Amino acid sequence: FETTIRRDGWSVFGEQVRWATFPSVAAGWAFSEEPWMKGLYWLSFGKIRASWGKSGQKFRQRYLAHGLMTGSGNTFLGNGGVLPDKQGGVINRKLTWEETDQYDVGLDVSFWDYRIKLTADYYYRYTKGQLSRVELPGDIYFHDFQWQNALGVSNSGVEVELTADFFRETAVKWRMKFNISRNWNRFKKSHDGWDYQGNVLGKPLYRMKVYKTDGFYNSMDEVPSYYL
Repeated sequence: FETTIRRDGWSVFGEQVRWATFPSVAAGWAFSEEPWMKGLYWLSFGKIRASWGKSGQKFRQRYLAHGLMTGSGNTFLGNGGVLPDKQGGVINRKLTWEETDQYDVGLDVSFWDYRIKLTADYYYRYTKGQLSRVELPGDIYFHDFQWQNALGVSNSGVEVELTADFFRETAVKWRMKFNISRNWNRFKKSHDGWDYQGNVLGKPLYRMKVYKTDGFYNSMDEVPSYYL
């Protein structure tokens, strides 16, 4: 059993939301060590494990929460002037960490003196508060959008790895590895509860979209003609 907790802060976030707490917990059970498993000579090792943890992600462009300014090249009373940065948007002092919750369940087993090893994992990860450029009503220059913690996305998947040592005590050694994985993602949340930038709520991200058709024509002779 293992547990950790960390407390992180970053000065570029809003003044009241700079700090966040990120805990995690993990547990494992090596069931092959139990006395009632000793009769299974072919089982070298077996373990079930599970974990949950929360992590935080900061965004690359700094000080978006405080409103960015840029030199304009213009002067006022002989002094150089500045204007709101076109990429900064309206000040948002609530801008904070992108937080991710992840759950994992896994199985590790080895057979016949560790000649065959199998590892299988299932995970579910939900990220909330993803940074998004939210358009604001109106068309006032420099103040038509704001950066917000607005989006939510989930990822889940399975991973399986199989390792087999056919020859390991001979001059010629042969080890084979096979792995397979599958991931599913979903667009879970937007700032206004509607679809966002081509992503549909409840559907996978960046899907290919095509028109539904009833077929196609091989030649112009197949196109029906009507005379009026």
